[in-house]
Amino acid sequence: MYPKTHILIGGIISLLLYSIFNITLFQSVLVFLASFLIDVDHYLYYILVKKDINLKNSYAWFVKRRIKWLSYERNIRKKFKNPILILHGFEFWTILVILSYMNDLFIWISIGIGIHMVLDYIDLIYLNIPLYSKISQIYTYYKNQDKEPLN
Repeated sequence: MYPKTHILIGGIISLLLYSIFNITLFQSVLVFLASFLIDVDHYLYYILVKKDINLKNSYAWFVKRRIKWLSYERNIRKKFKNPILILHGFEFWTILVILSYMNDLFIWISIGIGIHMVLDYIDLIYLNIPLYSKISQIYTYYKNQDKEPLN
């Protein structure tokens, strides 16, 4: 899913939480920021793969890559590696849950990330893409064995 969608939906839900459930403005902002800043792992992946720190190049590369990948039939897509996105798996969420017991701040970050992930799952289901790539990065790493990169 594209960042604009995450920002728009994250903003709407944050405003609803603020107005309906009377959470603080700070908590609402945390939910909003977490709902799209989780995608920083896409940028980190790009930096590691392409050895380039230009954010615009990163965005363009992911858009081009997504269009290319979606142009293939499903059985062809299975031949390619999925990116390892360290913030998009239960491994990271487990850390957030543990941190939530130490500081309530992480509860609001978790809610924002939850919003993001629901949107990602909707996108994956709509595009008929296996969910594992956004559930466990360890499993994604395992499934990537013997697959070729999509450049």
